[in-house]
Amino acid sequence: MLAPTTTHPGLARWTNLFSLLVIGIGSAVLAGWIFDVSFLKRILPGSIAMKFNTALVFVLAGLSLRGAAVCRSPCCRRMGQLCAGLVILIGGLTLVEHISGVDLGIDNRLLQEQARATSKYTPGRMSSQTAVSFVFFGVALLLSASRRRGWWNVVSRALLACVAFIALASLVGHLFGFMFQVGISQITGMAIHTSLAFLLLCAGLYCARHEAGEARDILFSETTGGIMARRLLPGAILMPLLLGWLGVGGRKSGLYDTPAGTAFFVVCTLAFFTVLVLATARQLHLLDLARRAAVDARDQMIAELQRSFDEVRTLQGLLPMCAWCKKIRDDQGYWDDVASYIAKHTEASVSHGICPECSTVHFPATPPA
Repeated sequence: MLAPTTTHPGLARWTNLFSLLVIGIGSAVLAGWIFDVSFLKRILPGSIAMKFNTALVFVLAGLSLRGAAVCRSPCCRRMGQLCAGLVILIGGLTLVEHISGVDLGIDNRLLQEQARATSKYTPGRMSSQTAVSFVFFGVALLLSASRRRGWWNVVSRALLACVAFIALASLVGHLFGFMFQVGISQITGMAIHTSLAFLLLCAGLYCARHEAGEARDILFSETTGGIMARRLLPGAILMPLLLGWLGVGGRKSGLYDTPAGTAFFVVCTLAFFTVLVLATARQLHLLDLARRAAVDARDQMIAELQRSFDEVRTLQGLLPMCAWCKKIRDDQGYWDDVASYIAKHTEASVSHGICPECSTVHFPATPPA
């Protein structure tokens, strides 16, 4: 599906890993529904369960990602396109059910889920944000697989960013316990492993775009900006989540009140990012010094070579010289005298005079010059 030109061949392994993890998550949840294993359906007791249809679509999404980024045969690419189309179809039909209120009969087609008295949704039906995420991911995958450029890539990146935002917001809701306070909402209606699977799909497609050379940004570049982004981004994402979770947990446990928890969060965030920025600045400083030293050494070497070239031009190899008249044959087969040959092939010029021996032989009456 994606262009076979590879700029970051190592990213294909990450895409393969992410797709296999998503397929594994979907298969485990399918097994949980078939064999009625509660832990596989929901990570925590009392939390939201991943629906059977959701798990099935995750298997299809993982296969489509694997076919798009890892396999290179035309048959595999067509299978990836077919799986992506099924992901869009199932997600779109579920959205139609949510919007119109009409039951299309796709929620319990393969496995019948028992309805709960307090349930707000139809049994077996995935949440609306899950369906939206599937549609967005499928369209982003097909747009990334297209040979066209321009706005296609812009739309694909925007859809992928929307999926990552919805999944991350849902995961933060689970982390901070929002679902236990307000119930299922448009942001926290995903199960925990549903959010994780969507994040894995987004990461896999992002790596696939770069592995195929279709995306251009600084994250995977070897520039100073790319190095800084790779060092700062993990901490910028994970540290606020950890500090927020500690703050919410401390307030729930009664260790401190809301103002003290806010102050704790602010102070820890300031300290962490100060240390992170200083450490990154030091690393970039060392890299800049090394690059400057390399540039200075290169410039010095170029200057020395230029100086040597300007000062010395030497004749190398064997010179074919006539044993009688002492003329030298050039590369074109012409015979020149020694003075002409030296003038053509060196920076030296030849001046003529008479040595004492020749003066004695040829001009015996004239004193040597």
